[in-house]
Amino acid sequence: MSYSLPILNKKIIYLDQFAISNMMKALNPHMRSNKEGKVDEFWLRLFERLDSLSKLQLIICPDSEIHNSESLLSGFYEPLKRMYELMSSGRTFFEKGIIQRRQIIEHFTNWLNGRADTSLNLDPQCVIHGKINAWSSRLILSVNMGDDDEVSEEIKTFREQSFVGLEEVFNYWVTSKNLDLIFWYKNEITSFGKVTMDKYIDYLSKLVRVHEFIDRLEEILPNDSVDIITSLLSILENHGVNKAGEMWEKITEYFREADFSQLPTLHISALLFAAIARQAAIGRKKPPNRGTMNDITMISTYMPYCDAMFIDKEFSNILLEIPEGHLNYKTKIFSINSKENFMEYLNNIEKSAAPNHIAKVNEVYGESWRNPYLTLYQKE
Repeated sequence: MSYSLPILNKKIIYLDQFAISNMMKALNPHMRSNKEGKVDEFWLRLFERLDSLSKLQLIICPDSEIHNSESLLSGFYEPLKRMYELMSSGRTFFEKGIIQRRQIIEHFTNWLNGRADTSLNLDPQCVIHGKINAWSSRLILSVNMGDDDEVSEEIKTFREQSFVGLEEVFNYWVTSKNLDLIFWYKNEITSFGKVTMDKYIDYLSKLVRVHEFIDRLEEILPNDSVDIITSLLSILENHGVNKAGEMWEKITEYFREADFSQLPTLHISALLFAAIARQAAIGRKKPPNRGTMNDITMISTYMPYCDAMFIDKEFSNILLEIPEGHLNYKTKIFSINSKENFMEYLNNIEKSAAPNHIAKVNEVYGESWRNPYLTLYQKE
């Protein structure tokens, strides 16, 4: 039997890892909190609401590389993976480096063609694997790769290195006593070009001395800066700029003169770093933790493409410190401090659905389809 299906317009909602984790623990009878009857009923309510809205074809909650990496380090990789894959219905955000590079490629092309003030395309379909507004399949296909100890160790090492670097910067912010958020924001924005070129030059210098890195080849793998500049060189070639000297001169000019506040990933991350710098200068004693860099990456990368995000309360509060008008995105931000507002937001999504939409879902999938999958872990 064939159906004439209505066009969908699903809300895109990003769930921070702590929400994925708490919903998993609330449903999973093998978890200690569940066995001891210490489950917070909010997480059950949230799962029921999200799963039902997803089955009603009203929302998607894309998963991401951050979900995967944090799940690998948790000790509960498989059950967490089951949760975020169920929530995402097979939709996954591109890797953060790819999303940033897409923005830079478009920004550079506009700048090169004299359209520097042109707004970037923030169509979420351009950064999400899987069609957003497709009617979902009843089945979710998942490949079980198992836990990879080597990958986990690499993630831990990178996480620790990032933490040490951020801790050093935080101590500098503390001693600076500079309370001007815009000063720190501009500092982040203007340093982007120099940092990118420095990393690229460092990469080239290591390639020349490749024999020195035989035992640690990972140090000469291309980084994000290499991928960015390689892409810019390709664009210049397509625009008829072929001489190495001219190409490097044009790239240097771009990194020196272009307005990088137009890049959403950089703009948002710069504001977040600036807000933390201001907190440090005011007298914040507690330094950022090992998850801070992931939080900044997650918010700055995915926010422009989401209708709503459910994030931790610390970064929800940090976002509130950013002056009005600096984050001009449609995204609604919720945290555990505004959990009932989030539930109301979700309830209103269903209330706003047309009656014929709900009727068509019942016709296609059956009336029991929308019932939440509360037995997700009970067959393990």
